[in-house]
Amino acid sequence: MGALKPPGAISCLLRKMLEDRRSEVLRALVEEHIRTGEPVSSRAIVERAGLQVSSATVRNDLAALENEGYAVQPHTSAGRVPTASAYRYYVDHLGPGRLRFAAQAKINEVFGDVHLELSKLLKATSDLLVELTDLPAVVVAPGVSHDRVRALHSLQVTTDQVLVVVITEGGRVVQQRGRVRVPIIPVEVEEAQRRVADKAVGVELGSSLGWTDEELADISEPVKEAVLTIIDCLHLAASSGTEMFVGGTQKMTSLWEDLTSVHKVLEILEREAEVMKLLAGASGTAVHLGSELHPSDIVDLAVVSKAYDSSGETGSIGVLGPMRMNYRRAISAVEEVTRELEDQISSQTAE
Repeated sequence: MGALKPPGAISCLLRKMLEDRRSEVLRALVEEHIRTGEPVSSRAIVERAGLQVSSATVRNDLAALENEGYAVQPHTSAGRVPTASAYRYYVDHLGPGRLRFAAQAKINEVFGDVHLELSKLLKATSDLLVELTDLPAVVVAPGVSHDRVRALHSLQVTTDQVLVVVITEGGRVVQQRGRVRVPIIPVEVEEAQRRVADKAVGVELGSSLGWTDEELADISEPVKEAVLTIIDCLHLAASSGTEMFVGGTQKMTSLWEDLTSVHKVLEILEREAEVMKLLAGASGTAVHLGSELHPSDIVDLAVVSKAYDSSGETGSIGVLGPMRMNYRRAISAVEEVTRELEDQISSQTAE
């Protein structure tokens, strides 16, 4: 027979076995509650986790987890449901997941043949995330101030108004209207556009174009005024509000039983600044739960998000839902879609 281990070593080994089993009980509790939405019994956990222990042992583990704040028992005779701390532990210890073949095929279909301007591509991305996760999805476009101008077009709208359309190297199309202080004709708008385009194309949208008084003095008054208006429109385009694409809001009533939560989430999605707060801190794949979010007054809310790069600017992708969401699927979908989106943007920019 082998030598007996000292009591201290046996105690450490038993403690480690107990911790491992309770981690499995906690994982099974979360996954079964995600699947059913109902309080989970000890018998269901034994069956799901495949533990070689009795239901009575699992009941003791659940009682211990309840004392530690990882589970609650809604009614004396009911099973347990996980708390926000349980979901946080589960997410932090979740292994890598893989999308099913059908989901991966759908991603390849969407990104394999689209050749769209960025706004349409991002809208398609939000719709794709909804389809993959059955959760509402948000895609926030990157800023444009550091994106370079690929093309510039100006159209006369009235005798004193022009519409300036900027196409960036990152695939963004930004429109701005401007008013010219003197009456103009189409040929003067065309000349002003040509003069501004000579300086603006290939330059970052938010850059100063360096016009001098001498350069402006050499052109007619209407053309000069049109030039200044187009330049103003370029500056406005560089600081224009962030585009945001939201999909799947119709799914909310089936995700949350509490309509108050649905209304609060909808209110957040209507305000760009609040959405930016929800997706904040997503340099990698981020999962924020309940009170970790800003605003934090929606207790039953989880957000899975990730940032993506476009011509040096950063946008973000996210799905949101109740804490009882399928995290493995949501994380895998957000990560894979982000990868494909960045590849699509890079390939379009390189052309």
